[in-house]
Amino acid sequence: METVADYKEIVDVIKASGGDAFKRCFQCGLCDTVCPWNRVRNFSMRKLVRQATFGFTEIESEEMWLCTTCGRCPQQCPRDVKQIESGIALRRVATEYGVFPDSVKPIRAASGSLIGEGNPLGEERKKRADWAKGLSVKTFTEDMEILYFPGCYLCYDPRLKKVAAATAKILNAAGVDFGILGAKENCCGESIRKTGDEELFKRLAKENIKTFIDNGVKKILV
Repeated sequence: METVADYKEIVDVIKASGGDAFKRCFQCGLCDTVCPWNRVRNFSMRKLVRQATFGFTEIESEEMWLCTTCGRCPQQCPRDVKQIESGIALRRVATEYGVFPDSVKPIRAASGSLIGEGNPLGEERKKRADWAKGLSVKTFTEDMEILYFPGCYLCYDPRLKKVAAATAKILNAAGVDFGILGAKENCCGESIRKTGDEELFKRLAKENIKTFIDNGVKKILV
């Protein structure tokens, strides 16, 4: 049975964006119980789902952006509401209309950096392989066995660069024939996808797939 909503048009938009599963929620509250956010502040996924059911979602609100998509709520949900997918669907609606609360507006800068430099961190594309300096890491060629795809944070974050370097050292010690794409590499797009920008995610995915094909990549280590 469909829920009778005062704002059916809004409900239809949310459903079209991938949030159809929220209608199965019967408000048991398990999602709120396991949510790690509730250890530090009041946040209710149950409330967001309920609002979406009736089309009362406030897309200008910060609430829909607080979920970190950790995955604990869908693991516990007895009705398979798919809270993460439903939450991202709400963000898609906000992104489509360009409506962001002040705390989320930096997403626009991240999107611009993804388009221009291939990463959401505002870093230069030409510095993407700087983490590998002095490690005997080669540029990937078609005859190599594995492409190592470290991703944005391992390439740029001062702390996480150590993870990429350690991985490269292990691969070298194991005699694995591998290389990296360096400046040719783009962000995987997963972070921007979680903000609801599906179009930019698809654009990045297509660019990466084309790069993999053009360079003869057969195996990828992420």
